[in-house]
Formats: sequence, C-alpha cells, structure tokens
Amino acid sequence: MPIVGCVVFTKPEKGKEIEEKLKNMENVEVYTGEYKEEFGAYLIIIVLEGKTFEELETIEKQINNLEGVMHIGVGEAYFLDEFEKIQKGEVHPGAPFGPISKLDIIEDINEKNKKEH
Repeated sequence: MPIVGCVVFTKPEKGKEIEEKLKNMENVEVYTGEYKEEFGAYLIIIVLEGKTFEELETIEKQINNLEGVMHIGVGEAYFLDEFEKIQKGEVHPGAPFGPISKLDIIEDINEKNKKEH
C-alpha cells in the first residue's frame, strides 16, 4: 500500500479552513498545521494512503484543487508494494507531487500566485 507524507502549503488566511477540509477527506490523515513566516504560508502536515499510486494521484489532485492551496511537498514516500510493478513497467508514476527543493517550492508558489491575480 503506497503511503506518502506531505506538507500542504496554503495561503495563510485559508490554512485552518483547508486543514478542516483535509480532516474530512478519505485516506488523508492530518497531523498538525501552523503558520510559518519564513514561507509566508500556513503549512499542514498530512499522510496520504491508497491502494495504488493512481489513487494517491487522485487525492493529490483533489487537494491541489482546494481554493487556497499553493503547493504540496512530499517529505517521504513508501511504495514498496508497487515497486515491482514500476520496475516491470506496469505502473508509470511520473512526478505528480511537483518540485522538491525549497527554491522550487518558492518558485511554484510564486507562479501559482501570479495565475490567481
């Protein structure tokens, strides 16, 4: 079963609202949320669980479509159950969770903000 630990970056004024929405989503476990000045965002620590990688992609897209979500960053991913399928070419995971470096996160947030204004 694939499991992914993530940080959801939200607009500060939407953080608590999004945190509550995430708590009500199936296969999403919310651990904590708080405003982080150095990112200018409200960060929410979550874990996603699914039967397949595709299921996680669907959950990630639902989260990204919530108004006020700026970025989802992956902290850790466990795909041991699907690793053989990936090696055999039966599953093609791509990169649904986007950039991973701090600079990429900031650029991703800036780009998303430009589109909203």
